[in-house]
Amino acid sequence: MNILEIKNLNISFFQYQKGLQRRRLDVVRNLDLDLKQGEIMAIFGASGSGKSLLVHAILGLLPYNGFYEGGVYYKGEVLDENLLEKVRGKEIFFIPQTINSLNPLLKTANQARLTLKKTDYEKQEEVYRDFGLGKEVDKMYPFELSGGMARRVLVADAILSGAELIIADEPTPGMDKEATDEIITYFKDLKAVGKTSLIISHDINMALACADRIGIFYDGRIIEVSPVEAFKNQGENLKNPYSRMLIRALPENGLTLLTNKEVEDLC
Repeated sequence: MNILEIKNLNISFFQYQKGLQRRRLDVVRNLDLDLKQGEIMAIFGASGSGKSLLVHAILGLLPYNGFYEGGVYYKGEVLDENLLEKVRGKEIFFIPQTINSLNPLLKTANQARLTLKKTDYEKQEEVYRDFGLGKEVDKMYPFELSGGMARRVLVADAILSGAELIIADEPTPGMDKEATDEIITYFKDLKAVGKTSLIISHDINMALACADRIGIFYDGRIIEVSPVEAFKNQGENLKNPYSRMLIRALPENGLTLLTNKEVEDLC
């Protein structure tokens, strides 16, 4: 069963140039994607390729001059504004790239407990401690948190939400290997209890460590979606030359360059 399905998605912006001249800028084009119940999918690509815009379109968070065309479906229903009102923050939880989503006027523990019953407050403390967040963090405001601490708070709050679908935009930047491994483990634990995750990441090794499938994003398009096994052996089983280039360029793969023929195919 597909928990999330995207069909022929186009994301565009209107920009004003000289005077009142307006032009349409198409950023994401003809994008199709399906996310199965209980799987972890990672979307990997370069900065500026449009990965985060995909998430913002799904969640109805595009800026005022942005819009999308095409279909976005959650459990077979059109994910329009009415359905988003019902499921956003409850069945669908978003871990943003920045900590701006944290209420600057609330201490971290109070924010986490907004969706919890009083009888579940101990669960919040337990999850926070599992992420290495000490009791002192409960009483901190967002501005008092370091970048790594804030990121852990966001992931911990996602787990506490009980959401069925967790969408994470760069959940591990600025974290050391130990903290990254902890978050990978928690995404796997969520999968083990039937939860579904869509992870946007620049960290291909993080994606390889936890995802079932990886989608490669390039120039506003997903050019390939393959099971994680296809990325082994320097990506020799990947179909697209750009995907193979990304994997072979990793330091552990020797920063291998493409052959002339592969460059021609990429162009």
